[in-house]
Amino acid sequence: MFLGLVIVVVAVGLVFTYFERKRGVVSVPGVSQTLTKPTETVSNSEIGGTVYVVKKGDSLWEIAMSNYGSGYNWVDIAKANKLSNPGILLTGQKLVIPKVEVKTAVAAKVTNKPAQTKIITGNYKVVRGDSLWKIAVRTYGDGYQWVKIWNNNRSKFRDPNKLEIGMELALPKLQ
Repeated sequence: MFLGLVIVVVAVGLVFTYFERKRGVVSVPGVSQTLTKPTETVSNSEIGGTVYVVKKGDSLWEIAMSNYGSGYNWVDIAKANKLSNPGILLTGQKLVIPKVEVKTAVAAKVTNKPAQTKIITGNYKVVRGDSLWKIAVRTYGDGYQWVKIWNNNRSKFRDPNKLEIGMELALPKLQ
């Protein structure tokens, strides 16, 4: 009897937790492909733009994608609306969509990192900090080629994550 009561209490707790978790869901940017449109125009000339009414399942990333064509503008929406926690949006919440320049991702050039010399195919002696990925990038310009290096040297080591300093690797030529 006691065991049955414990099972019922645990089941009720799990159901309660499931529904509580659904209430505060934080969407991962770019997961949903649902795009929506703004609903009304803002008359405030200071902010400019439009007002968007949040729908169930929306995230700032998706709203930015639908309004700017770039999810990176989610920061502008969060700033314009002074959101303390941009990961939490409420259904029916009105958000100002400011008129701003579209943001794009730009790869930054790292200057404080020493230049890695290119490795020529043939034999290579492993040094501290090496991994098959890093060796493949320096040799072939493609980290995914680490598998070819590993397959070519399987007799020397079993685990591709455990290179030993000083180990001689035979680097095959790509065909």
